[in-house]
Amino acid sequence: MVRLTENAGVIYEVNLEADAAIEAAFDTWLRDHIADMLQLPGFRAAEILGDRSAPAGRIRRTVQYRLADQASLDTYLAVHAPRMRARGAELFGDRYAADRRILAHREDFISGAVSTENCLNCGEVLTGQHCSRCGQRSKVQVISLWGLIKDFLGDVFDWDSRIWRTLRPLAFHPGLLTLEFLRGRRAHYTPPFRMYLILSVVFFLIASIWDPGKDLDLQLGDGGASLTINDDAVTRRGAVTNGGADRVHVEVSPDKAPGSADPPPPPPPDPPATPSETPAPQQAARPVNSARGKLIENIVRRLPEGERDGVRAELDKELAEVSPEQLEKAQKVMADPCSEENIRIDVGFLNKYEPRLRQACNKIASDTQSFGRALWENLPKMMFMFLPLIALVMAVLYLGSGRYYVEHLLFFLHYHAFFFLAGIVVLLLDRLGAATRGAVSGFFGSVEQLVIFALVFYVPIYLFLAMRRVYGQGRIWTATKFSALVISYLVCLVLTGVGLLFYTALTL
Repeated sequence: MVRLTENAGVIYEVNLEADAAIEAAFDTWLRDHIADMLQLPGFRAAEILGDRSAPAGRIRRTVQYRLADQASLDTYLAVHAPRMRARGAELFGDRYAADRRILAHREDFISGAVSTENCLNCGEVLTGQHCSRCGQRSKVQVISLWGLIKDFLGDVFDWDSRIWRTLRPLAFHPGLLTLEFLRGRRAHYTPPFRMYLILSVVFFLIASIWDPGKDLDLQLGDGGASLTINDDAVTRRGAVTNGGADRVHVEVSPDKAPGSADPPPPPPPDPPATPSETPAPQQAARPVNSARGKLIENIVRRLPEGERDGVRAELDKELAEVSPEQLEKAQKVMADPCSEENIRIDVGFLNKYEPRLRQACNKIASDTQSFGRALWENLPKMMFMFLPLIALVMAVLYLGSGRYYVEHLLFFLHYHAFFFLAGIVVLLLDRLGAATRGAVSGFFGSVEQLVIFALVFYVPIYLFLAMRRVYGQGRIWTATKFSALVISYLVCLVLTGVGLLFYTALTL
């Protein structure tokens, strides 16, 4: 069963009966009359039907007019009907008669396309692939796992599928997908939110294959904290690094602000050891200051056993010039880094979170990798919260452009989808380098560095070109708003990053 929407509406039926003697003249007039009727507003089509049940000496004709709606018929009956009927009465007088009725069109049936199925959701008779009332698909059977896999592989390996038609402009034509969506060309590409969701899931899935928590090393030290992110990519390519890993080190200390000048020279070192304390030749050096030795042992006991000797020797060398007061302070921090003295919140409405922060601090100090994993698990939430925030900034920058907020949100859905796509490429190269050895690993490492170097320049250029294409402003205006957007982007990123740290700490 198929509903023909072009014929839907109202059927106006006129049944005519005339003398057989005037059949030729009557049929000629009737065809001209129908042609005039079809010139009136709302009249779509007409059909003449013969009726063989007429009595002797009489002829019968039935005319069915199809109108767009009841309003068109009402207009005809009120305005045009008297004039149209007068011409027939003038020509044939009482030698013909007519009666009329109005029929409401429901649906047409076509041979071979008849359906008696009903929508499983609302019960409406199905007339196609989707329900005409609620929109649900007519076929809702649960497919097998193998069928699902085949559909997915078909989409991936079919070069003309929506996935590939979407990824090519996403990577190499900045802003095109957003512009096409706003112009109404949507069926040709993967929907933006679905694309963002798929690429983000793939990105975090690949990144999570290797334990993300093991690369985070949080150390609470002398009056502050240090966060170390380990990256074994350099070591993997054969470079000589200190301790076997390349480290990105961030330190926070109340005694020295970032970028400040070096502190004044420390007090003189401990006096020379007496002969009885002098270590024998070929014997490893041991700490001679008891406070320094306790501090060093308190630190190295938190490390894996294989790394303790090297760290112990390095700390012994560095702490030899530290004053006793500083050693005492550091020892207190290391003894209980999460005490009330070390963690204090002096902001009124945040005071209630201080116990929970100390509790989280104890968990982090005992297992820093769990904190890294929790950060990684919460990162998608942060990115999802970041999107509406930066879209709001874009709405302010283009205030008065007549665009809706959701258009700016759509712009950043596509931009961040591109960002995830680039991240997937970098992660794949990194993981391939980690899974191989020798020259092959070096090749993947070189390609990875080349891609990262290219992205450093391409990512901001991509954003600028996307803004020009979607918002259609000149280079100067776009460059001005681009600069403001980059600054706002970094500020919003820092704010959401800080929120991520606090949220992770409070929910750990």
